[in-house]
Amino acid sequence: MIKQPEFDPKRENIYFYRSQKKYIAMLNEVFGDVKLNEDETRILIWLTNFDTSTLKNIVSAIKKAIGTAVENRP
Repeated sequence: MIKQPEFDPKRENIYFYRSQKKYIAMLNEVFGDVKLNEDETRILIWLTNFDTSTLKNIVSAIKKAIGTAVENRP
């Protein structure tokens, strides 16, 4: 589960912080309770800096990859 970093008014505004919360929720739909290491979490949080359509496309691609992996199981 990806957790949103604490709000830092020196680095971000409240509107970005609220958007980031929504984006992290989108990522958590895919990753759920998967245990991620610190670097993986950091990169996924970094992805929340992009616009909604970019993140939606990334989430969609990951879901397709998961679906393909499940279909190809022996």
